[in-house]
Amino acid sequence: MESLLENQRSAHEERERITDSITKEFLAEKRTHKARINSDQRVKKLLERYEKLTEELEVAYKDENNGRSAELEAIAGPNEFAEFYSRLKSLKDAHRKNPDEVASPLSMEYQHMNEILEDPDRVEQELVRFTDEEGYGRFLDLHVLYDAYINLKGIKRVDYLQFLSILERFVDIPKDAKKTGAYKNYLTQLEDYLKAFIARTKPLLDLDGTLQQADSDSARLFVQGGLPGWAKPQSANDGTSIDLSQFASSSDLEALGLERLKNALLALGLKCGGTLKDRAERLFATKGHSLSEMEKKALRSDMDKENAKNEGLAKSEERIKKMVEILGEEREATKENTERKQARAVGEGEEEEEEIEEIPSDEEVDDSVPYNPKNLPLGWDGKPIPYWLYKLHGLNISYSCEICGNQTYKGPKAFQRHFTEWRHSHGMRCLGIPNTPHFANITKIADAVELWQKMKSEKERHKWDADVHEEYEDSAGNVVNKRTYEDLKRQGLL
Repeated sequence: MESLLENQRSAHEERERITDSITKEFLAEKRTHKARINSDQRVKKLLERYEKLTEELEVAYKDENNGRSAELEAIAGPNEFAEFYSRLKSLKDAHRKNPDEVASPLSMEYQHMNEILEDPDRVEQELVRFTDEEGYGRFLDLHVLYDAYINLKGIKRVDYLQFLSILERFVDIPKDAKKTGAYKNYLTQLEDYLKAFIARTKPLLDLDGTLQQADSDSARLFVQGGLPGWAKPQSANDGTSIDLSQFASSSDLEALGLERLKNALLALGLKCGGTLKDRAERLFATKGHSLSEMEKKALRSDMDKENAKNEGLAKSEERIKKMVEILGEEREATKENTERKQARAVGEGEEEEEEIEEIPSDEEVDDSVPYNPKNLPLGWDGKPIPYWLYKLHGLNISYSCEICGNQTYKGPKAFQRHFTEWRHSHGMRCLGIPNTPHFANITKIADAVELWQKMKSEKERHKWDADVHEEYEDSAGNVVNKRTYEDLKRQGLL
């Protein structure tokens, strides 16, 4: 067991090496977008390790259990040589028990990290996971959230490009008509995705602090009624009361109008929605009655719940607005990428569906990877084959096989070869059909099943039948089948 002082010394050394590694990380040249993302992720991990070591040192220096003081006293007291030999014996015993174990010093570990960092031709690994649509953090992938948005009640249908433009414009959504439970789920999913995306692309950003500030601002503005799209929270004292003794029926109250009746209902803490007739009847029903303290308390409780729900929705909206503002560049890049996709011709979209969506700029050229915008196959020299050869072999033509689970194959050669490969054979086994040459070039499940039924019926028709196919010969040398021979025998004509 290492001593407390040695652990402290090791923590201080590692903190210094972490500081040195972070400095070299910032000074290193990043040629590509992927390199910048990976660099920030490595710095984030180093900072987390630095904070953990700092916490351990703080606990050690506080010395609440007096372990550090006891150790200092032991090595500086009158029996310091006894303590020295005792620790030396412990080290020898540990080495004798594990003679082949070699400790790796911190200097070797961090030196290896720095050597990798200083290599300009290094191949960047994927340190974080992104979808293909996100392009390793260049673009946002909001297709799932777009589907959730257009399925909200009463939402005007827009295309994906328009959705990207109105992502944070919640004020255009009427509060009473459309901000229901489904809307809350949509906000939660959108907020979670944006937080996860920022954590992957901007790990050094203090997102928690930014969102806490947004929460405090939104809470203050919500109470003041200053949030766009959200009125001031209601209370049982809002509105103006009406002297109902002057009205003989609910129809007389209708003359006051919708807004006047709404204010009167608010003053009583009652529901204020509905048509003009509904509001008048609801208000006239209170004539001659006074709400008890328990009823008023229940009404106030309902209002508090409604206000709390609205405040939660408003807070989520403000958090999303703040995160969309942080991701302004990524959103604009996503819009440009979407426009570029939509501008493709129909044939081009089919032939070049694997084309890289963004042509790298001069600052983002990675010399280790050949420029290949059409995603052509690589030749023997590691470079993309010529485009004429790509077209000659028909690799621009895609074939789909339903039996293989709608797998797509590029070019006629790969398409013909796949009929003998495991994926197609597995699909045929799942259908209960043998993968024989009879089913070559058949890709539809219905066609394969129909041909198999026809083959089985044909096989049944040609199945061996003793009465028809078994032959007999009489004494005169005449050859007949079994059924004819039995008939002649019964008639005594043989």
